[in-house]
Amino acid sequence: MVFGSTLRRGVSAVCEIVSAEKAREEYMAKRIAHGEEAITGMEDTRRYAEMHRKHAGIIYRAFLKDVRSLNVSGTCLEVGAGPGVLATLMAEQNPGIRVTAIDLSPDMVAVGEEYVDKKGLASRIEYAVMDVNDEGTLQKLGRFDLVYSTFSMHHWKDPVMSIGNLWRTVSSGGVLYLHDFKRVRWLHLLPLGKGDKESIRASYTPKEITGFLEKLRITTYEIRTLFPFFFLSAIARK
Repeated sequence: MVFGSTLRRGVSAVCEIVSAEKAREEYMAKRIAHGEEAITGMEDTRRYAEMHRKHAGIIYRAFLKDVRSLNVSGTCLEVGAGPGVLATLMAEQNPGIRVTAIDLSPDMVAVGEEYVDKKGLASRIEYAVMDVNDEGTLQKLGRFDLVYSTFSMHHWKDPVMSIGNLWRTVSSGGVLYLHDFKRVRWLHLLPLGKGDKESIRASYTPKEITGFLEKLRITTYEIRTLFPFFFLSAIARK
């Protein structure tokens, strides 16, 4: 009897743990809209830029490796370019490209222009303050062989509209490349800070992104999950 009672208590405890874990995973699976990042003023922007430069190898490794497989050449549009770290890496690693880099923040653009000039790449990288939702202004930029964004999509209030605006800037035969976090159920297991976890919770799943692309009648695309498996890339070809 004592053994039976102990066994029942043990089974009950295991069931409670499994139930709690399942509830936690279901909670983590739900998307939570991303709050506005408090990066304001030149001092905060320069600090943010320095962090990006320091960790660029980790932040952009998967993206840069994937892009190299596309044999990029010609003109590129970088959306949400921030302080210019990725734009300069793209130009350095792909000598045959020119980059137009846009960002919503005038401070980011100013810091980005400084960094590009310091790197001696001002003749190949042009910056502009611009909103991805401003279709008219985007169209004035012309068409590009590669349009890309990294870790921006989870910020967009209307991803279908934003992706549609970008798709219209892709030239015939060109590529739209969206690189971002992937929302995962096991987020609570990752040794990440609060900000990174909030970004992952605000990101989209491959199924959701598929829905965005199909709503826009974009038919030639692939969605890749990249190591360490909470990154993804959506690559659409025109």
